This record gives sequence, C-alpha cells and structure tokens, in this order.
Amino acid sequence: MAQKFPDPEFSRPFVVDRLGSTAITETLDANAAERAALALRMDLVSLDQLSARVTLERAVSGLIHVTGRFEADIIQTCVVTLAAFPSHVEDSFALDFGDAPGDSGDEINVDIDCDPPEPLEDGVIDIGELVAQYLALALDPHPRAPGATLETVWSNSNAGERSPFAILKNLKTSN
Repeated sequence: MAQKFPDPEFSRPFVVDRLGSTAITETLDANAAERAALALRMDLVSLDQLSARVTLERAVSGLIHVTGRFEADIIQTCVVTLAAFPSHVEDSFALDFGDAPGDSGDEINVDIDCDPPEPLEDGVIDIGELVAQYLALALDPHPRAPGATLETVWSNSNAGERSPFAILKNLKTSN
C-alpha cells in the first residue's frame, strides 16, 4: 500500500502546460495559517513572514527550469540559552524538472557532472512546497542568538558555585 503524505502547508501548484516560449514569474506570500503550519513543521517559535519570487521557463531541451528567491522573518530558539530570538533568512535556488529517465523508452545517458531533473508529476510543480523545502534547508540547524556562548551561560549559571570540573580536578590531585 502506498504511503500517504500530508498535504503541503504552503501549496501553490503550477501547471506546466501554462508555459509557452516565455518565462512566467510567480510571487508567493504565505498567509498566517500557512506560516503557523510551516513553523510547526520546521520547529520554529514562529514564522512571521515568508515571500518568494519563482520563475519557470521551458528550456530548449524540454526541461522546465525553475529559479527562485525567498526571504523569511523567523523566531528560533537558541540552542545555548533556550531563549527565542528573531532572524532573517534569504536564499535562492535553481533546479530542473522533466520526465524521469527511461519514461520515453529512449536510451539513458548519465552525466555524472549534472544533477538529474526532478520528476514532473502529472504536469504540475508545487512551487510553494519548493520554497518551503529550500527554506528548511536554509535554516541553521543549531541556531545561536547573537552573542550567546557556552562560556557565558556556564559562568552566569554557576555564579557562586564551584564548577564540576574544578571539583573533579581536586579529587584527582587529592588521591
């Protein structure tokens, strides 16, 4: 039985049959419900703003070339202090979509220097989900608030207490 994945939180399906010989640019803005769902998916305190511009064009080879640029205002949790802090993320992406190799019955040529195109499913590319995936890749997996260091946290949390390492050092020298 095929696994059913949940519907994307930020879905913007683009039917590639709309593409002619000129590129099409789409502007995307996530609404409050979409941002809340994406924040939950990406383990963010909040996603306050997400916007993108995505351009699709049909290449001479028949592939669909997709480029995009997005920016987001987020609030993450610092891995050092566990305090929430704001951050701004901007990034861009580019990839190609096309029929899976071998679908046409032709011989398959593999170029190890190039990424194969993403499969085109039912003639639709979900450009909103693309933006969401590239946002997830752009997030720092270990976010630190500006100026947060382990030394600062340890020295502040143990004020007036002896460090466990100092205690261990004393045990070692007394034996």
